[in-house]
Amino acid sequence: MPKLYFASPRDLPVKNPVPGMTQKIIRAEAATVAITDLAPKTVVESHKHPMEQTGVVTKGSLVMVIAGEQRILTPGDTYRVPPNATHGARVFEEPCQVIDIWAPRRDDL
Repeated sequence: MPKLYFASPRDLPVKNPVPGMTQKIIRAEAATVAITDLAPKTVVESHKHPMEQTGVVTKGSLVMVIAGEQRILTPGDTYRVPPNATHGARVFEEPCQVIDIWAPRRDDL
């Protein structure tokens, strides 16, 4: 893996894992970070993965369900998804942005 100490968002790899979601990916040795932009009304279906996921909402709002617990999240709110916990989200009427972090790193993004 090449050393990447600094990057502009325009230089980051882009993924579109579900309709309405764009992720700019930062890969590190022990974690993966994504600047995740979500279009209005985007639905992230319930899923799970073996990595722990944490994140912070930076713009907009969404409803997130983690292991059966539902919350409305707005800018500044954070979340933690334990490994293998089922989780999903739905964006409201305005665009939303979150910063997602997975550890250990995700090699599928």
